Amino acid sequence: MDNEFQELEQYLQRLVNRGKSGARHKLSRDISITLRRGQQQRIRQQLNADGSPYTKRKDSIKTVQKRLRFIYQGSVRDLKNWSGNKRQITGWDNDRNAIRTFNRVDIDRFLSVEAEATTKRTSKKQPMFRRLRNATFLRLQALPDSAGVGYTGVAAKIAQVHQYGGTDQVNPYVKADYPARQLLGITSKDGNNIIDQIFNSFLSLN
Repeated sequence: MDNEFQELEQYLQRLVNRGKSGARHKLSRDISITLRRGQQQRIRQQLNADGSPYTKRKDSIKTVQKRLRFIYQGSVRDLKNWSGNKRQITGWDNDRNAIRTFNRVDIDRFLSVEAEATTKRTSKKQPMFRRLRNATFLRLQALPDSAGVGYTGVAAKIAQVHQYGGTDQVNPYVKADYPARQLLGITSKDGNNIIDQIFNSFLSLN
């Protein structure tokens, strides 16, 4: 089967080489558009080129910090990640966006007290790679003798990590491991569509 496909590929290449440069460039662009459409559809379906589904995201663990709400000098204050002693309470003031310390004697009344931090397991429902399947990033690559789609710049670096799997630097302090999820790849359907395009293109010239 592989030999038959290789012979067909060589025949198609000879057929393409017969065309004029302008016609070959147009055909290359048409093939690139077909390829991109196939990649976008597959990424939207969250599938690898062999039809297997993408590895699902891991559930994220979010720490919900302990919270304290009280009335202080006539206004409601909302603290998280707080601590205190007999005289004072210190924590992150959500309204002021800063760390604040309050004297207990100036607190009029406590509204709610959460003394322990809790954790929640959450899973993301949104499909992966919504931006990378966009035509802004998934660029056409068309020349008289070749056709393709791919990424450049920062998008290429991001796509490479996911295409082959590996470790990426999320920020200066954190690294993350990603499984392989194919963004680029030719399916049998893509191959058949390309063959049809080549034959139809040259039949229309005869």
